[in-house]
Amino acid sequence: MLEKTAKYVLRSLALHLGLEETYFDNYIKNGNSILRPIHYPPITTEPKGAVRAAAHGDINLITLLMGAQGKGLQVQNHKGEWIDAIAEPDELMINVGDMLSRHSNNRLKSTIHQVTNPPKELWGTSRYSIPFFMHPVSDMKLDVLENCIDENNPKQFEDITAGEFLDERLRELGLKK
Repeated sequence: MLEKTAKYVLRSLALHLGLEETYFDNYIKNGNSILRPIHYPPITTEPKGAVRAAAHGDINLITLLMGAQGKGLQVQNHKGEWIDAIAEPDELMINVGDMLSRHSNNRLKSTIHQVTNPPKELWGTSRYSIPFFMHPVSDMKLDVLENCIDENNPKQFEDITAGEFLDERLRELGLKK
């Protein structure tokens, strides 16, 4: 159901970008998507300026996030301010990822987010989150879409495939050698 939901979100985004509605369909079928449970363990000693997850954008096309347990997730707005992002139990949060941002020449900007530490009275509790990262097939070209280039927004990125971009990012993060 998460893949199906993501497919319909991407269809809407394709229309927004002036593409054929089903543009992404073949790229996400049997792609490299992953449902990743994340456990943030209880805090046992006072952190020195650290957060549970530093500010970042997700590598993929889009991320679907069901209501996480407790506060902590923050997104950066267009003014650079951090705002709490809390989904209700029947809501879904959707983040634009770096691949889609790159493909759209930043017409759709990657959602920069972080996970902050809880208030001191909640340090002894865990936080759980289960994001669904929608990745395309490795050979999808992430070349900047022609209709996202104009004289006010020239091409900002070199041509690359989704697999090459993923590999590059995983190496930068030290998750792959």
